[in-house]
Amino acid sequence: MRNLLILLMLSSLSLLAQNKSGITGKPDTSFTNYSAWQNLLKEDPTVRLANFQSSKSKVQSSVYKVIGSRKLAIDEYAISTSRMLPTLVFFHGGGWRTGHRSQHIPLAKALADRGYRVFLVEYRLSTEALYPAAMVDVQAALQWVSKRKNVGEIYVAGYSAGGQMAALLGSVQDENTYGKGVKVAGVIDIDGILAFIHPESGEGDDSKRISAATHYFGFNKVDGEAIWKEASALSHVSKGDPPVLFLNSGVERMHAGRTDFIQKMTALGIHTEYFTFENSPHTFVLMNHWFDQVVERMDRFMRKRLVVGVDFKTIQAAVDLARPGQEIFINNGNYQEKVFIDSLKHHLSFVGESRDGVVLRETIARDIWRCSNPDDYGAGVLNIKGHDLSFRNMTIVNEYGFTATKDVTIPCLNEAGKETTTTVQKYALPREKGEKEGEKIVRVDGHQFAVRTMPGATRLSFEHCTIRSGGGDTVSPWDVNVGMYYLNDCLIEGGVDLYCPRGYALAENCTFVCHNTSAAIWHDGSGEQGAKTVLKNCRFIGDPGYKLGRYHREAQFYLLNCSFDKNMADAPIYQSGDRVLNWGHRVYYVDCHKDGGDFAWHKNNTIIKASDLTFRTVFGEKWIK
Repeated sequence: MRNLLILLMLSSLSLLAQNKSGITGKPDTSFTNYSAWQNLLKEDPTVRLANFQSSKSKVQSSVYKVIGSRKLAIDEYAISTSRMLPTLVFFHGGGWRTGHRSQHIPLAKALADRGYRVFLVEYRLSTEALYPAAMVDVQAALQWVSKRKNVGEIYVAGYSAGGQMAALLGSVQDENTYGKGVKVAGVIDIDGILAFIHPESGEGDDSKRISAATHYFGFNKVDGEAIWKEASALSHVSKGDPPVLFLNSGVERMHAGRTDFIQKMTALGIHTEYFTFENSPHTFVLMNHWFDQVVERMDRFMRKRLVVGVDFKTIQAAVDLARPGQEIFINNGNYQEKVFIDSLKHHLSFVGESRDGVVLRETIARDIWRCSNPDDYGAGVLNIKGHDLSFRNMTIVNEYGFTATKDVTIPCLNEAGKETTTTVQKYALPREKGEKEGEKIVRVDGHQFAVRTMPGATRLSFEHCTIRSGGGDTVSPWDVNVGMYYLNDCLIEGGVDLYCPRGYALAENCTFVCHNTSAAIWHDGSGEQGAKTVLKNCRFIGDPGYKLGRYHREAQFYLLNCSFDKNMADAPIYQSGDRVLNWGHRVYYVDCHKDGGDFAWHKNNTIIKASDLTFRTVFGEKWIK
């Protein structure tokens, strides 16, 4: 349909006649690496062209398209292997009129040595054919690459005009604008514009000479406005577009439309990131001073694994640059930081080198945080708004209760000391006895989130993790409407309600260590009647007289094959408060036992067996692992 639209636009413009005076039939060789270098030498005598000597990669040239007697070439750079490798299809720059794929051989070799298949593409320039010829060519190249053996997920990238083409190509694969679409994993736009007609763009100024874009389209931007806009990536942003990395020079007009493009992508929840090489020339990608950084940032964007302790000093730095589908591997270390995973971060896995060796720690009392902030996002060590996240092999500790020596009273102008109302998904601070308006009593064993998740954070899993705090609500996954949480082989330590999920939760093979006599576990299942917290093969230990659990709202507990140490009080899971419940008291035990002898309430009270409640039956079709 889009292809037809372009043809109709060109037909409607035919009355004005596409200006073909720029079609010379001869290659324009005015833009080369050497000429770019000579221009920069005037300002910086130390600058050198980028060079990369590879002992690993090999090159193979092919023809990907034939138009009459014209053959379009493509060069593949890769190490010698039959393995499937992540793949980059790259388009050179030169104002759609000049330039050559060979200008980026050093870049292709450097990325090939890092484990990529890199294809440098020839396409018809405006000296040979006008728009949309070049875009039809690069789409054909993308299709050709996608059919090759041993090609993994495909990224498209380009420099300058090639960056503009790459961005446009990434935005139209779901529209079949220039040919049948191909799945693109990501786009890297190196100093290519996102919009031809834009306040930031320098294209279309024909006052001194015909601009590169006017030559490219065969129409000036007034007569050809519709085509100019159609060929802009900014006009095609949609939900199915791939993530984009922008690498930009200090020349602002070369990223015209970038801010608007990022805003559109962000509104759709699509990952984008950008980096500007401050004070760098437009040709920075060709020069040695910036070359290594360009390679590193491209590699980091395309790579499946980001490594904290090598690529990044902090976990947060890795999170900030991570895109869906990547793994953040955390080397052993002591990470004193608070981590925020916002709503645009999803489908990420966090893997520690070892459970005891990777320690994420911070000292935070929820009450102190909330006295100067409107909600709990930031009140925990690990703060989550994103979804579809997994965490393995790490320790997360909120140290406040382990280091504080006494309760303190602080000024508090937000909620404390006032009659406040808890609303759906926004939970007010509790009032303490003797608390005055404008003050907050911060208890040593008060709310201390090691993990606090916000509404929208769902399908979260924690495996082989130790999660500790010296206060209550250590693990607080709180989305009562759509929350789904899975824990396996985790140790959770804390005070009252140390494990308090809302929605659906399944904990298997976990150990709970309770330092409070009110309750170890808690649940809120008021979002829908089927919501439940299931604990299978779990162990409970704690201070003398600790109670197993409680709830304030609608809840549903299943404890299956669980064991309790002798310090547990003879107190079944109970309702706290006098709220009227529509679904009644729903607490079920199957094959649960206490050291030294069971209490009467430990006996089986449901026909459901442990084998009936699995990951699949707890979460259903909403979460398939």
